[in-house]
Amino acid sequence: MNLTDPVHKKVIGVIFIVFSALGLLMLMFYDQLMSVIIGLAQDEPGFDPDAIWVFDLINSFLWGIAIIFLIPRIIIGIGLINQRRWANVPALVYGVFSLINIPIGTLLGIYCILVFTAKSKAEKNDYWAGM
Repeated sequence: MNLTDPVHKKVIGVIFIVFSALGLLMLMFYDQLMSVIIGLAQDEPGFDPDAIWVFDLINSFLWGIAIIFLIPRIIIGIGLINQRRWANVPALVYGVFSLINIPIGTLLGIYCILVFTAKSKAEKNDYWAGM
């Protein structure tokens, strides 16, 4: 299998976009669900309104992670699909980060490492010719 073929980078780009979009959708669902739950809890007697800041803090933390990881990965995925060279190094970095997400992220991370570190046959021949 020729891992230097550009189709592999396009596949990684599509996977980045799909997983990031699903992550953003799940985060939006969580945000709306927590709003409904907090709204229902506020109507109950004995509800402490000082506890809302904890839920706001958790929500802000999750959106911060989305801004750091999910949104840039969509941009990198678009760059990989359009065969932009600037997207190769960040895609490798995000591929290494995705090794933590067992099992699918681990497979994606290994695939990213294999694709972005693969050398073409010409590069391999140049290496051996120099020795």
